[in-house]
Amino acid sequence: MTSTKLIAGLIIFSSYAGHAQFKNYSDHYVNNKGVNIHYVTKGSGPTLVFLHGFPDFWFTWKYQMDKLSENYRVVGIDLRAYNKSDGPEATEAYQMIELMSDVLAVIKDLEVDKVTLVGNDWGGAIAWQIATYYPDKVSGLIACNIPHPKSLSNYLNAHPETANYTKKNKATNATEYWTIRQLMEASGANEHELSSFYQSAFETSHIQGMLNYYEASYPKPSKGASLSNTIERKIKCPVLMIHGMKDTAFPPGTLNDHWLWIENSFTLHTYPDAGHFIQREEPEKVFYQIQQWLTDQYKKENKQN
Repeated sequence: MTSTKLIAGLIIFSSYAGHAQFKNYSDHYVNNKGVNIHYVTKGSGPTLVFLHGFPDFWFTWKYQMDKLSENYRVVGIDLRAYNKSDGPEATEAYQMIELMSDVLAVIKDLEVDKVTLVGNDWGGAIAWQIATYYPDKVSGLIACNIPHPKSLSNYLNAHPETANYTKKNKATNATEYWTIRQLMEASGANEHELSSFYQSAFETSHIQGMLNYYEASYPKPSKGASLSNTIERKIKCPVLMIHGMKDTAFPPGTLNDHWLWIENSFTLHTYPDAGHFIQREEPEKVFYQIQQWLTDQYKKENKQN
């Protein structure tokens, strides 16, 4: 990465690093084929990698990361085009294989063999793919309001109207529509007690890049790109799903048939009054389910060893 990017990133981070909310977080960048990916870390122990969705940034997981950092090393990644990560212009730069490579680059930079992936929305979609195609890198998968790609594909084929929300993200005037104000509203950040950090992150983000996620994968993936519609391999690692049932993007029907694609243990917790950003809508409940599930998984591992 260039020294300019590093200096700029450190200046931006230092502007809020002194805030009590960011105590003990370390700021990092990794260069993945010319694209600088930003991530933060805290704590020590088994590694948990948190991936956000649209529109969001790593901070969406901060409640859970803070609490889990007492026993784990928590890692929050800014996906490409978000916050302080680079946002390439080309649509092809947002093919699923490129999105996966960013996370794999971070895992390599962390110098660990395996991690537990925790994802919401696009971050969860990336996590499902990595767990499928790079099982040697993933010890566990936690998917929050993001169904398995095959289950989602089957549901959308039967209910194409559910994917209508992607149209506004692919429209020619999409970048004009997605103002900072719209991003704040769509993310629910206006209701967050630290909404100023969201506004700063969105001002730093690359809007066109954020929209290119949809352009590269909907309605069909770009050539040689997304693997989401061709998954046939089953998930090898244990899976925890946490789902808010009021999610209009991924309604309850998208949860069908997951056992067909997971050959390890599968746990599902649903919350009837929560929506898409369940990690912020029900932060304590999500933390509790993650903590309990991780504890159970490590107990099983210890018995096997």
